[in-house]
Amino acid sequence: MTDLSHQDNSQVLMKDTPQLEEWPTLTGEGEYDHMSFIKTIDMLQNDYAIPDELITARLHSLLEKSAKRWYYGIRQVNGKNTCSWWKN
Repeated sequence: MTDLSHQDNSQVLMKDTPQLEEWPTLTGEGEYDHMSFIKTIDMLQNDYAIPDELITARLHSLLEKSAKRWYYGIRQVNGKNTCSWWKN
């Protein structure tokens, strides 16, 4: 029986992380639920031990239309930040 270290266990979880096209997207238009989007991303991060850096690196692909324009504007002014910064 092999005992996985924490790092090895995290690598196994990352390998099983859903592909980007399986993640939710947010347009920021019409009837949308940004809290549901955030909660789903949080659950994915916790379930698969996804580092903040990978979550924030995916935002440009997960946000669409006006949400993406908002993100680019904030990112241009404030630079790269953590997930918790973006949630506030």
